[in-house]
Amino acid sequence: MTERDETQMTELTGLLIRRIREDGRTGYVTDADGKRRSLPAIPFRDYMAVCLYDEKHGYYAAGPNRVGREGDFYTSADIGGIMSAVLARFASGTFAGSGRPPVVFEWGAGTGRLGIRLLEEWRNIEPDRAASVRYVMADSHAGHREAARRGAAEAGFAASVEALAPDEAEARLAEAEGPLILANELLDAFPFRRIKREGGMLWEIGAAYDEREGRLRDALMPLDQASLNRLEAEGLMPLEGQEAEWGTDALAWLERMLGIVRAGRIVLIDYGDVQEELLAPHRMKGTMRCYRRHVVHDNPYRYPGDQDITAHVNFTAVMRTAEQCGWRTAWYGTQMRFLLEGGVLELLREHAGTDPFSPEARRNRAVRQLLLSDGMSELFKVVVLERP
Repeated sequence: MTERDETQMTELTGLLIRRIREDGRTGYVTDADGKRRSLPAIPFRDYMAVCLYDEKHGYYAAGPNRVGREGDFYTSADIGGIMSAVLARFASGTFAGSGRPPVVFEWGAGTGRLGIRLLEEWRNIEPDRAASVRYVMADSHAGHREAARRGAAEAGFAASVEALAPDEAEARLAEAEGPLILANELLDAFPFRRIKREGGMLWEIGAAYDEREGRLRDALMPLDQASLNRLEAEGLMPLEGQEAEWGTDALAWLERMLGIVRAGRIVLIDYGDVQEELLAPHRMKGTMRCYRRHVVHDNPYRYPGDQDITAHVNFTAVMRTAEQCGWRTAWYGTQMRFLLEGGVLELLREHAGTDPFSPEARRNRAVRQLLLSDGMSELFKVVVLERP
């Protein structure tokens, strides 16, 4: 067994193995010799939900800060406040002429970095209106919420900002009139189902514990008829031998948000693409990735609860869900285009000094990094949904 195949045995691993043994349904694995055998398995979506959101051990619900240099990954909110500055201008335009105090909800707010910088930028460009903003940060990680409260207080926004658990934030959202909802790299954090076409049939990929090899691994599970019907209706039909992710939890969250809000705007920022691209022949293994200490790999079973598990967002499904809920897609495109149309180049500053660490030089580097670094601003997409 290679190092890549090993499963880190922890308290959470034991919990997962017990659940598979007690609740597992029949799944099938194929060994190196080509022989198939059956093992109990649970849907990968259920495995992922435990790994990410178990109250005691889940990656997003417990443990240390997960974002930034001390965490496992960066987001666009970590790059010099540029996304915050563009979103501040977008928010200002959203509420222009509304005659009521702006209400902004940020879902998956993390430690509050994007929101606090957004409020600072808003204060610079529109101080009177910014003073009346009510900003709600929703995050499932208690440590992130506490960090957001501290950061808001230090920046002078203690009276404007609430950092709440998602269910508490939903209750606030139901009372809001015409809110703006922001979700930066949220949809990719929801547990997803994995499907595969093999032998002409569609299967669900499940998580099994292989006693013989002492590791967690993929298993193929039969799909129920309701799931098969929905996949066909959505056109999510992989090629023979191809794996694909099915973001049913993310779509359910979006449908719930759209149902709560009677009118308003929702801005979703994430890496992903349209469905046709996600099912292209060069994506035979899907788009699932794992992140741990800024290293990316593709084994979701190696560090249960101690690594992020994510996949590209299907924006075709996102826009279709919005339309079915009575909303419309006001804008869709790459993050780069969103930034450019939002005035990001206006944030560049001339400076005669030679100090590479001056505020002007640092901001200019941040603009360049967000637009050009590793092609991320092309990989990331932005969709703006609205209902007047």
